[in-house]
Amino acid sequence: MDAHVLVPVKTLDPKTRLAGALTLQERVDLMTSLRTRVIAAVREAGIERITVVANGPADPVDGEGIEVWLDRGLPWNEALSAAAREVVTAPLVAFISADLPLLRADEVEQLLAATPEEGIAIGRAHDGGTNAIAMRPPGLVPTHFGEPQSAGVHASLGVPYGLVDLPGLAFDVDTPDDLARMRAQWV
Repeated sequence: MDAHVLVPVKTLDPKTRLAGALTLQERVDLMTSLRTRVIAAVREAGIERITVVANGPADPVDGEGIEVWLDRGLPWNEALSAAAREVVTAPLVAFISADLPLLRADEVEQLLAATPEEGIAIGRAHDGGTNAIAMRPPGLVPTHFGEPQSAGVHASLGVPYGLVDLPGLAFDVDTPDDLARMRAQWV
């Protein structure tokens, strides 16, 4: 499929909501591990063009052919829009969060396949947020990651959309309870 996936990740002070449960280095290591898993799932789905969008220096990024785009201090969603404008040449772009420990390649494929010819596919989080969004054409709408109930915000943007509710897309690691659930799944 002719698609480009952008993987947003905070490399500077990641996962601040886990600061009471993990040290800074443990949170950095966690994000590196999660990002590696997400990129592996995207690659297994047959996507060749992957760009990590980072808010600071990134360690060597998960193998050959992975680009890094530094956000230049832009607010999160503005950085994603700028990265898409600057690096995406494919007719379909997906933004897939880096903190999805259960993401599988077939779920990436389903997200991309659910994208209308002109519209968006929303990978809805358990809490009603957005963990992934695919759009055709790139730049069709701005992203609203991090906003409360952002899946509903994305669905209300006035373009055709599909909701994609799959376990690996729905589960992200934000809280100590999420961390405990992830660790139980990984054992």
